[in-house]
Amino acid sequence: METETRLRHTKFRMGLLSFSLLFSAALQRGALCALLLAGCVGGATAQQPDQAVQMPVPTLQLNSRLVVLDVVVLDKKGRPVTNLDRSQFTVTQNKVSQEIRDFEPPSVHKMPAGSEASPIVHGTGDLGKIGNAPVNILVLDELNTRWENTTYARMQMERYLKSQPAVLAAPTMLVATDEARFTVLHDYTQTRDELLASVHAYTPRYPMQLMRNGSGNTGIEMFEETLGALTQIAESSRGTPGRKNLLWVGTGYPSIDTTTLAFDDEDKLMALIRRVTDQMMASRVCLFLIDPAGVQTTVQDSGVADGDGGFTATLSSEVGPFEGKLDFASIASTTGGKIFANRNDVDTVIGEGIRDSNAYYTLTYVPPDAGVQDGKYRQIHVVLKDPSLRAVARSGYFAESVPVDPIPASGSGEKPANTLQFDMVAAARTRLVYNGLKVRAERVGDGFHLFIGVKDLRWETPTDSNLVTELSVMTVFFNEKGKEIQSTATEIKEKVGASVDVHGGAELEIKALAEMPKGAARVRFVVRDAASGALGTADLDL
Repeated sequence: METETRLRHTKFRMGLLSFSLLFSAALQRGALCALLLAGCVGGATAQQPDQAVQMPVPTLQLNSRLVVLDVVVLDKKGRPVTNLDRSQFTVTQNKVSQEIRDFEPPSVHKMPAGSEASPIVHGTGDLGKIGNAPVNILVLDELNTRWENTTYARMQMERYLKSQPAVLAAPTMLVATDEARFTVLHDYTQTRDELLASVHAYTPRYPMQLMRNGSGNTGIEMFEETLGALTQIAESSRGTPGRKNLLWVGTGYPSIDTTTLAFDDEDKLMALIRRVTDQMMASRVCLFLIDPAGVQTTVQDSGVADGDGGFTATLSSEVGPFEGKLDFASIASTTGGKIFANRNDVDTVIGEGIRDSNAYYTLTYVPPDAGVQDGKYRQIHVVLKDPSLRAVARSGYFAESVPVDPIPASGSGEKPANTLQFDMVAAARTRLVYNGLKVRAERVGDGFHLFIGVKDLRWETPTDSNLVTELSVMTVFFNEKGKEIQSTATEIKEKVGASVDVHGGAELEIKALAEMPKGAARVRFVVRDAASGALGTADLDL
């Protein structure tokens, strides 16, 4: 192993940060808006290939922004159409036609051959086997939905799963969210019976916040907590290349009339929801809202009725989809999803949502004003040559730069930025697997070593021509009951020679600076790239 490929142990200890005290559940709820608004960023040895290749130094500065569109095409009866070519599509941004740069038909997004007969996905770690095929995330929304409706939704979800083959067509994960927790009921799997058992064994909690009347400060808390769950889902799945269909079974947070807010509060909430939807679209997370309340005599919403008896929010080409009212339905339409409401057949609706969303085309284009970060909304419209066909895609995006929280310099005495703390604590306190970085852990003697894929890291070149990356590492120990008993956080700078292939399969091997406390039964490691904000997690049972 060449000396120049050895990584220096330049580790800046932050000390034992009492994350448990700083980020209690109540504080997370009250401070989430401020934390997210602060900014979202997106003995060690490099295990390199035998033949190191001189690689060009990557730059972090982007000169263009490639817009990626996942488009579902439906006929007059609402059935997916999958046999179209590039010539059938026209894409406009702010009513100006754009050149389609790349085009992928639905056939490109299929699961590998043979996966329909024998499951190949048994957890998040297996998603690398499916290429850019889509995955499904089923969410039981206990935070914003009445208990009787959530209980009905669970029964309908079980009924839907019973109607599916023993081997699911797409990897599916099941989660539940309420005011106190974000629970992974089952990681990604293709085995239907595993999900069925998880759904059957789960008992929904009573929504105390909702029963306190989701208005005023309580409504804002529900808004922030719901967006926090969406953020976790988006950030955890950054390393999965295909589309993520998020089927949210519940009502979503209560609508907030921004005309009743102070200007400062309105700006903060608008910025928060725009940031979260940008994160979702960057991770290709598409939201489908399924209201389990069933048929009602009236449906109150500011939008217009769609063909499914539901509603879609009215959009504005100037200010985006959230002007005046921050409703959850707008997130669905903005990310290219769909809203199902005023229906009793929730099991059928789940099936329709998955069927339609998995038959999608992918189109890309470079906008004419790429690089202009003015914060304005760019409206996107996809039109088909055949007027009898309808395209379902995200409605646009906000062109704004996302600030990156810097890591404090060594010896500065500064604490990490709030967003950095929230992102890492949120990742530490869930069973959700984050794959923005490829991370694995091994127990070595009395300590632990982490192995991090180098190609997912951002590398910079200082004056000595070596490549440098900066990481934050959080180590959290839990007892047998799942209670956190110790947390440590460390800032790390790693350096490799310029000849190291940082685009290949090499790994950084880092010794975790944490001693195992008495009573520890499990440890979770959270690694965050300082430049991109990408997160990766690794778990070990002790």
